[in-house]
Amino acid sequence: MSDAAAAAGPTNAYDLRLITVGFDLLIGAVFAPFGGVNRLRRSALDLADIRSGMRVLELGCGTGGVTRLLVERGAQVTAVDGAPRMLAKARRRAPLAEFQLGRLESFHTDQQFDRVLFAFVLHELTAPDRRLALASAKRALAPGGALVILDHGLPSSPGLARAWRWLLDRFEPPTVDDCIRQSYAADLADAGLAVASRHALAGGTAQLLVCRPTL
Repeated sequence: MSDAAAAAGPTNAYDLRLITVGFDLLIGAVFAPFGGVNRLRRSALDLADIRSGMRVLELGCGTGGVTRLLVERGAQVTAVDGAPRMLAKARRRAPLAEFQLGRLESFHTDQQFDRVLFAFVLHELTAPDRRLALASAKRALAPGGALVILDHGLPSSPGLARAWRWLLDRFEPPTVDDCIRQSYAADLADAGLAVASRHALAGGTAQLLVCRPTL
């Protein structure tokens, strides 16, 4: 994909994300009451069983917060993002990773990976774009590989759930509702993927889905 194509007009909320410092400050503040965003990320990578030497494709790497932790684990990381300024910061954070500029819904690779990871990005895509992105991710899985989704969840405590939903409604696009209510069930089924394990993290404010191909 060319830089010119990546710079074309936005088609979904992913293209309108806060950039660099603002993005990092926001996500850091949101998860601070639950032990911090890095604790959340490390727990997710543990549950996804990401180990040294694994080939990992990170789709929607943002400013590289997860990318850095993947590299620290010894994973061989290819990280993709459609926001050039975020990608520039990610390169500084994780210089040993390979980075590519590209849109998630049209990304294509001939390589195969042990894990394909979406971290807090699928909820920013429209349903058609999510399905394209998931189909592309599935094609990139090596035999025995897993697709991993880390995204928003809804706490079981009614009071916390109301407060968390109020926050999401103000800082996230309306498409976050597909994540909260259905955990992408229809999108995963359409892509030929099934949830092998599901985990609540950060007091239930986040969820981790480890998915395997069904076809």
